[in-house]
Amino acid sequence: MGLELKVEADEIVANLQAMQSKISHFKRVDIGAELSAWQTKDLNRHRPFTMRWRAQGRAQTKIRPHSLYEMMRSEGEALTDRQRRRAMKGLRTHLQHPITRKQRARLLHPRGHQHWSTRPILREEMLHRLWEELVQVFHEKIRW
Repeated sequence: MGLELKVEADEIVANLQAMQSKISHFKRVDIGAELSAWQTKDLNRHRPFTMRWRAQGRAQTKIRPHSLYEMMRSEGEALTDRQRRRAMKGLRTHLQHPITRKQRARLLHPRGHQHWSTRPILREEMLHRLWEELVQVFHEKIRW
């Protein structure tokens, strides 16, 4: 009256490995892509600035009140026309001909001091909407 139990664990191991690869892909790729898509769709940014640290599974996006081009253009009144043209050309060509740190400082702060608002750049409802979209993408991508 012996009881013999045979368990085939290959399918279970394959499911666990598939889930592990889904989670790895989500943290390395999907989070950063969703941040960029959110800025493009909800904030109407043409080129959102999203930094990704894929090995660590982190992503960070920078939200500016206006585009970088608009900010530098509005602050660049202290430059000569030649300096302004060169700096803007560097910006327009995606910094393939980058501007120097000194030029950038003069563009951003030509009067020697910063102007900023105390109001938040994003409303709370926008942050809430971002969180909801990230949770929705998580539920779509991570499934058994």
